[in-house]
Amino acid sequence: MKNNAIVLGANGFIGLNLCYWLLQHDYEVHAISREESFAGEGIFDIDNLSYSQVDIAQLEELKRVDFKSASLIYLFAGQTGTSAGFSKYMDYVNSNEIGLLNILNTYIAQEATGRIVFPSTRLVYKGIEGKFLKEDSEKETKTVYAVNKLACENYLFAYSNAYRIPYTVFRICVPYGQLIPGDYSYGTLGFMLNQAKNQGEISLYGKGEASRTYTHMKDICEIVGTVSPMEKSSGQIINIGSKDNYSLFKLATKIAAQFRAEVNFKDWPALDLAIESGDTMFDDATLQNIFSYQYQGDLDTFIQKL
Repeated sequence: MKNNAIVLGANGFIGLNLCYWLLQHDYEVHAISREESFAGEGIFDIDNLSYSQVDIAQLEELKRVDFKSASLIYLFAGQTGTSAGFSKYMDYVNSNEIGLLNILNTYIAQEATGRIVFPSTRLVYKGIEGKFLKEDSEKETKTVYAVNKLACENYLFAYSNAYRIPYTVFRICVPYGQLIPGDYSYGTLGFMLNQAKNQGEISLYGKGEASRTYTHMKDICEIVGTVSPMEKSSGQIINIGSKDNYSLFKLATKIAAQFRAEVNFKDWPALDLAIESGDTMFDDATLQNIFSYQYQGDLDTFIQKL
């Protein structure tokens, strides 16, 4: 069981890259997703990988998963996004909260013992201008997704307290880049790249003044994969940081310069302004105390190679 891992949400952006990292580090990986087929098939060697189609929101489907066989259970399944959660609240609650509760209760019923590893988000924090946020910084949940994530962190604590389930939470700010082949990038950076390449301009709400921490996927996978088996990470909530911390405007100007695009400003739509978090840059002292880590990702180099 030592090198056996389950990755739920294996077809997602982080889940797929994490599968790749685990396979490179001699894990037997059981990949799980709602889709019929595995997105990594044909991209990388899957000799040590099995795949199952399971919807974690459906308890009877989840019972087919053998949690007792794994030392690490990575829960990277669920709905992401900001404003969409207000209209699709049932999807968000089912995929994010009910999914985790189903996993926890199936885990208990099977008498599993592996570590549950959960990704949380910058959106649980109340942004503070110019400040790096620590894990105990003030929280403010402005979206259904943020509520889901903070609730899941609390579910993990409650079940761990009651049933001694080992877990680790990693809070991730803005991921970019990939381990697997290709130059696709998810989320904020991917959106800007797509605009610069296809439209010749990048649009920012307001003046793009909000600052973020941008972390390359190889750093995220290296940290998650290396730290999650460590006993001293059990029960911990851990920020993943980066060398790259700056405003959306500065990011946009870097990308625009590479593609000879323009940066334009737009008025904030009312809903988007209401849910904007402000500056969310991560203090990673907790991580460094557990695992002294030198970040490999460099956003300038990444952009220059596109």
